[in-house]
Amino acid sequence: MSSAKQSVIWELQTRQLLLPKLDHDVSECEDVIALNPETRRFAVADGATEAFDARNWAERLARRWVQNDATLTSEEFCKWVATEGRELHDSWNGLNLSWYSEEKARNGSFAAFVGVEFDLETESPLWKAIALGDACLLHCHRGALLKSLPVWRSDSFNSTPVLVPSDPAIHEMAMQSVIIDSGSCTTGDVLLLMSDAAAAWCLQCFERNELDPDEFMRIKQDDKLSQFFDAERLAGRIRNDDLAILRIEIKQRRTS
Repeated sequence: MSSAKQSVIWELQTRQLLLPKLDHDVSECEDVIALNPETRRFAVADGATEAFDARNWAERLARRWVQNDATLTSEEFCKWVATEGRELHDSWNGLNLSWYSEEKARNGSFAAFVGVEFDLETESPLWKAIALGDACLLHCHRGALLKSLPVWRSDSFNSTPVLVPSDPAIHEMAMQSVIIDSGSCTTGDVLLLMSDAAAAWCLQCFERNELDPDEFMRIKQDDKLSQFFDAERLAGRIRNDDLAILRIEIKQRRTS
């Protein structure tokens, strides 16, 4: 008797954490997480605190990118960012701004961005990512770090990363720093999208081999997860900044 042929279905399970700076309200958080199961696109954006309308720019980048079906080449990404930037600047027309805000608006807005798209219609799931700034993607397998982009080491973070600008006049120079990469996955692999403070902490955990940082994203209770990361910031192990973490685990399900 022959057994029924089994086929493999790949699934993505997600968990997310978004925290404002300590003693700040959620409405003040300038990190953004966006996900779209239909397009299998996921993104994290981190608005630059000193920039004008930074949260709005970060939200526009993350939420609109996951709805897209292109922008995974440097050329497409550059054109798309330019369009989004013009729309953002147009939305400022007619605003009654102080002289200080007008000066900031003239310089445009800035945000770090990382986005990933999955192809699950293959024998092994594939991912392709694009990033600019210091929001990161980390690909993990059984507690080991396989890849990190665009920053690979915790000591490589600095206060002046090249960010996604809303002003089209400076797009070309910024886009020279865009990072595009890809990889394949197997069941149980985890991809983490993180804003800079969380990514720096996570990379340092891997470098010191002190703990598996992904273990804490498996804490089921949201309040306990938040308490853990608040404690890490209070202890100075994570810089007191907004935190955005999106955990994506690749799961295999067999059907007959």
